[in-house]
Amino acid sequence: MIIVDTPGTNVILQRQQRLTEEFLPRADLLLFVISSDRPLTESEVAFLRYTQQWKKKVVFVLNKIDLYRSANELEEAIAFIKENTRKLLNTEKVILYPVSARSALEAKLSPSSDLEKDYKELAATPAQVKASGFLELEKFLYSFLDGSTGTGLERRKLKLETPVRIAERLLSSSEAFVRQELQYAKKDINAVNELVNSVNMYALKMESESISWKRRILSLIDTTKARAVKLIQSTLKLTNFDVVSRYVLKGDSSASMPAASTIRNDIVGPALSDAQTLLEDYKMWLQSNIASERRLYEESFEKRWPSFVFSCNHSQMETYEPLTKANEVNVKVFQKFSPNVASNLFEEEIREVFLGTFGGIGAAGVSASLLTTVLPTTIEDLLALALCSAGGLLAISNFPARRQQVVDKVSRIADVLAREIEEAMEKDLTDNIKNLENFVTLMGKPYKDAAQDRLDKSMQIQDELTNIEKKLQTLQIEIQGFDVS
Repeated sequence: MIIVDTPGTNVILQRQQRLTEEFLPRADLLLFVISSDRPLTESEVAFLRYTQQWKKKVVFVLNKIDLYRSANELEEAIAFIKENTRKLLNTEKVILYPVSARSALEAKLSPSSDLEKDYKELAATPAQVKASGFLELEKFLYSFLDGSTGTGLERRKLKLETPVRIAERLLSSSEAFVRQELQYAKKDINAVNELVNSVNMYALKMESESISWKRRILSLIDTTKARAVKLIQSTLKLTNFDVVSRYVLKGDSSASMPAASTIRNDIVGPALSDAQTLLEDYKMWLQSNIASERRLYEESFEKRWPSFVFSCNHSQMETYEPLTKANEVNVKVFQKFSPNVASNLFEEEIREVFLGTFGGIGAAGVSASLLTTVLPTTIEDLLALALCSAGGLLAISNFPARRQQVVDKVSRIADVLAREIEEAMEKDLTDNIKNLENFVTLMGKPYKDAAQDRLDKSMQIQDELTNIEKKLQTLQIEIQGFDVS
């Protein structure tokens, strides 16, 4: 038997406390000495709690019992210690030996004492030794050394259990560490997924903010359409003799009418310029927001995992650089429209309406003149004139319908333009958001892969620790069944 006297618990130097704690795992049995003048101090209670992680067998020794003035005081102290240590050690059986080391030492050093006696012969020890309480403690220790006794068999089991307890403690620490690693890995995977999924929330925000841009461009198109329709209605009038004389009477088609110049210079031209400026502003708004959000994602990844070295193929990242090209789609919608094209189209439509109307009146007059030269009677001439006048009246009565057709055509062109612009703006936004989502996914992939790799390895280690735990349990059962034949 090797008895090690450790520095104890309530010490001045911290390293002495650590020495006591570090020696604990190697001990088969703890003799916990308590002083009668202050039993179960705060440091002693803390140390007893610490011993439970190693599941050591503890035998308490209450020293300095000679300080108690009566047997009742001693019994009260013993009851107090046993009651509290049962709770601390979570056990029903507490072994405690009350002793007086001073009295025992004085008795052993007396001339009548024989230090060479066997422990079985200690019953004949002087009364002073018996009174010290040391006799029972010595009997326990000698019995502990004797392998033929029940206590000696317990010692062997404790000896075998010591490395098992150490292994269990190491296993418990390893399991706690692996569980923590599993939690961290899962947390990192969830964090990456949350960052990637947050692009959807950003998309909703951008979609909401883009509505105001769409409304502005659609309002501009509606205003331009309304001005064009108003000009058509003021131009296509039967009382507009200047236009009638130019196209019907003179047949002049070389000079441009004032209304066409108005369409080109005052309506379509400024509107196209304003629309292109507005779309350019929309493009800059989209680019700056996407670029800013992208930087925020980069900072989020770096802040979340500052020690992680991000490595990504440069060509892969370049795939998500040219975001500006997608924004050219909405500008291309306007390329089919120009002030000159709109002006020519407007003038052509006006000419067609007037020629279609007054051309019919002119044909009716020519027909009436030819008929009066060949019909024999005046009554027949009047009848022919009446019939031809009816044809002119029919042509004039169709004039409002022709004018409405021009208005409807302009409205359709404006509506198609508005729809194409809105779709192009939506496509720009969708493409940029998709590009950002792909960028965040690509950037988060190394972080997610690293976390998944940690998760897989931790789960593998956890399985191995479970197998070790089962083996230790089997070994513990075999130790408990150990017997000396």
